[in-house]
Amino acid sequence: MLILLDGLDEVREEDNTRVLKQIRDFSDRFRENHFVITCRIAAKEYTFEKFTEVEIADFDNKQIANFANNWFKEKAVKPETFIKRLQDNKRIQELAASPLLLTLLCLAFEESGDFPANRSELYKEGLDALLKKWDAKRGIQREQLYKKLSVQRKEDLLSKIALTTFERSDYFFKQKVAEEYITKYIRNLPDANTDPEALQLDSEKVLKSIEAQHGLLVERAKGIYSFSHLTFHEYLTAREFVVVKQSSDEALQSLVNHITEKRWWEVFLLAVGMSPSADNLLQLMKQKVDALIATDKKLQQFLMWVKEKSISVEVPYKPPAVMAFYLSLSLDLSRNRTLSLELSRSLDLDIDLDIDLDIDLDIDLDLYLSLYISLHLSRSPSLNLSLNRSLNLFGTLDRSRSLGRSLSLALSLNLFGTLDRSRSRTLDPELKKALQQLREQLPDTEDKEKFNQWWKDNSQVWIEQLRNVMIKYRNIGHDWQFTEQQKELLQQYSDANKLLIECLNSDCYVSIEVRQHIENTLLLPIAELENYKLKSNP
Repeated sequence: MLILLDGLDEVREEDNTRVLKQIRDFSDRFRENHFVITCRIAAKEYTFEKFTEVEIADFDNKQIANFANNWFKEKAVKPETFIKRLQDNKRIQELAASPLLLTLLCLAFEESGDFPANRSELYKEGLDALLKKWDAKRGIQREQLYKKLSVQRKEDLLSKIALTTFERSDYFFKQKVAEEYITKYIRNLPDANTDPEALQLDSEKVLKSIEAQHGLLVERAKGIYSFSHLTFHEYLTAREFVVVKQSSDEALQSLVNHITEKRWWEVFLLAVGMSPSADNLLQLMKQKVDALIATDKKLQQFLMWVKEKSISVEVPYKPPAVMAFYLSLSLDLSRNRTLSLELSRSLDLDIDLDIDLDIDLDIDLDLYLSLYISLHLSRSPSLNLSLNRSLNLFGTLDRSRSLGRSLSLALSLNLFGTLDRSRSRTLDPELKKALQQLREQLPDTEDKEKFNQWWKDNSQVWIEQLRNVMIKYRNIGHDWQFTEQQKELLQQYSDANKLLIECLNSDCYVSIEVRQHIENTLLLPIAELENYKLKSNP
């Protein structure tokens, strides 16, 4: 026979010795049979001779898909929809490797046909399932010391461990360190044993209970622990700021100090999501973002140019979106990067696959002209795949041409041709004349070898001429000559604004007044912020 003994970790403490003895006796007596015993890792101290110890792996993508197909069979929600949404959200997909949490995800998805916009609610449901519903549903009795802690106390303890380790970038930490955190927490509880030796033993029991009962902390190697999922590590870190410390100014300011560190971004998004009101946190974030480059005169001059340039163009987008476009464009050029323009996209400035100059001539013209400067900065006429994809995104490459065509050739054929096809608006005659003169300098593009040689010999002068035309007629193409430190500050400023926008666009509760104030003052230099305050409070 095949004999399956499921859930050894669910045996009560007082029954443990007896049950282990019965398993040994039974398996020895009927040794010709096959036995399988399941138990959570490190949940029990046991040794079974003649048994082979294996560890069950997490679900892989195929197993997750099989689970979903079975779950949603003959239901209104299609499994393909669930799997697609799961693949689109890596944070949630990470949880799906656990069968228990995958069950939770399926339940949540079945209700509305999507995951909650507020991810913190989903993670809270996951914690509830792990901390109380899972064992209570099946009447499992656990270690009494840990059992005496309420669900809130358990969450508070885990939140403190999460924040302390996350602040130190300790995704993996020693068992002794975890036990120290637990000791500091339980020694302040009512009726706590104050004897140091007893506290140490209690802390060890609590740590083992956490691992055995719901697996939020897992022993990855001998004496080395981590949270089972980074998602829960981040969620519990955010919870410490919002719930445990009750969003105090000191706590939120401590969080905001990490705004330039990308590994904290998910913590920010979760914190605004779980806040009853995110007004205070968002305002502190805005102040911190503005302060990043407030004392650098050159960067403030640059922001003033961004504002003035955005006002000068006629486009149907919100002013902050246009400002984000020019900030991203200039930043990409100054850092010699391909043009991502992520910040402007997050502000709903839609750069589509096939730009139509008839619609947004101002924006498109500046983009096309700037691509030539990008070409010069790349210092190579050869077209690499990543840059090709980036340029294709903006519709600047002729799709009938192979990837092997030189970047300079592709741009030469498309920039001027696209400008000529513009019909609804007429280019500044002087600008068109200057661009025509630049085009006439280029040799025959059919002779690739000749063109590349010409480009090698003359591109620097030609690009400078183009830059002067851009500055004169479009007020764009300035060589700001930022230092490496200024470039880094600008990148941090751009990234932090992107995070602020993501937080605003998330499913958080924020007052209309605060939302409008932040949107209206995005990317403004300090002088303009002061003017805005005076206008708002005459």
